[in-house]
Amino acid sequence: MGNERDLCLVIGGNGFIGRHLVELLLRQGRPVRVFDRTPCDDPRVEMFQGDIRRADEVQRACADAAVVFQCAAVVDWHPGREQTLYEVNVIGNRNVIAACTARRNTRLVFTSSIDAVFAGRPIRNGDETLPYPTRHLSFYGHTKMVAEQETLAATGRNGLMTCAIRPAGVYGPGDPYRMPTVIAEARRGSLVRLGDGRARFNHVYVENVAHVHILAADRLTPDSPVNGQCYVVTDQPARNFFDFVESFVVAMGLPAARRTIPYRAAYALATVLEGWAHLTRARFGKPLLTRSVVASTCVDCWFTSAKATRDLGYAPQVSETDAFERTLAWLNERRQGF
Repeated sequence: MGNERDLCLVIGGNGFIGRHLVELLLRQGRPVRVFDRTPCDDPRVEMFQGDIRRADEVQRACADAAVVFQCAAVVDWHPGREQTLYEVNVIGNRNVIAACTARRNTRLVFTSSIDAVFAGRPIRNGDETLPYPTRHLSFYGHTKMVAEQETLAATGRNGLMTCAIRPAGVYGPGDPYRMPTVIAEARRGSLVRLGDGRARFNHVYVENVAHVHILAADRLTPDSPVNGQCYVVTDQPARNFFDFVESFVVAMGLPAARRTIPYRAAYALATVLEGWAHLTRARFGKPLLTRSVVASTCVDCWFTSAKATRDLGYAPQVSETDAFERTLAWLNERRQGF
């Protein structure tokens, strides 16, 4: 088990998952350092401002950290940002691995994603034994796969202990990705459902994701079964993606989707829009639909957290009801900004 007085470095500590992880660590009385491009104004945190793509800056931040949580990533399922995705998610992560191996016996917990193993084919009750795809529908998924593989492959290098956490679709206060887009479309009356409503998808509340990161770090020892492993994390039964997000839309008094686009039509449209974005190098903005988004909402994509429960003792710390209420309150506070 880890020492609760060990310095914890959260790379990407001002991001969505990173902020909640920092807050949870502080609540537990642990010393925390944040490395991020944007400053953190919390006086309880030691701040190192820098860019993960700069190896020297990462080295300085990692120098005396016993535990490193690597949460930094560019999250984008659209075409046109391949270079940035690779530089941050792959090259940046290599800088983290190199910095961690420069100090003996570092514990490194990497934030991965279910996108690392999703390529558009149905996944039902998926677990960590799923093979990596040979091709992904998004370059983002490819970069997360490569970074996860390289992190786990570094296990044992100068005593490095590693673990990768694969969250399902993360939601909660501070979400910059899914919910703001859904609420903005609902406010305009332009929310559209994709598919026939039968496909299921997993979500997980952000604080439960932060919790499992700490569980993993505390169980990382050279001989632990956790060392060198990846863990899928979810916290509620799988349900249709649009049923899930529309529960927030309706609770906010906004109009639910009135139109539905069939899966094949949506996928064909996304293919055309992605092709146009590639041809024009996205000069006219991001495509409205991508194949990855269409597939993940119209094809079964759901997982089990049984391995995390068995090895890490994982159980959601925030119930589905409390997670809904907290997320709804945050959405209502910021509804005019979406």
